Amino acid sequence: MLGSLSEQQIRQLETQVVRGDGTAMETLFDLSHGRLSQIAGFRMPIELRRTMSVNHLLMAARMRAIRRQSEFAVAAARSHFVWLRQVLLHTIEVIQKRLTPGDGDPRRLPLTATSSAMSGFFLQSLADVDREILLLRHFEELTNQETSIITGISPQGVSRRYMSVIRELAEAACDVSSAVDCEGFAAYV
Repeated sequence: MLGSLSEQQIRQLETQVVRGDGTAMETLFDLSHGRLSQIAGFRMPIELRRTMSVNHLLMAARMRAIRRQSEFAVAAARSHFVWLRQVLLHTIEVIQKRLTPGDGDPRRLPLTATSSAMSGFFLQSLADVDREILLLRHFEELTNQETSIITGISPQGVSRRYMSVIRELAEAACDVSSAVDCEGFAAYV
């Protein structure tokens, strides 16, 4: 799709991104979507494929690119695509780390301790607002304040709901797996 824009139009979009135009960043991402999709398909670890699709990964990378566009100016001299690719690979790395057990992070434990089928069932059983809070806080790494703005719930309410969902997920993980250190996790929540 990059072929549909001239080099001058691409440079103009890059300039707009440097000036803080989020729409221009979205456009650059959309123009690079096909190539990024191929890279995601190639680089995405099997463990990650079990928990999310390439399209979901690309959505996460797109959001990360928009949030990090202030860093774009330094990389723009090289190539916007190289920068977007770096954002995609970093997104894969961040999500993969969350799925890797053993680091003691209480936010990771319940999600790594359950099978993807159990996680999917658990997510589907949540109320829409609780699922959204879990996704925003856990996967998109938004703060309580940022999640509050998106959901319209107070930051304290977001925190309470998030911790409640994490507790429920930990309990469900403890019920199905003896490999989970349930007592150790209980100290965190």
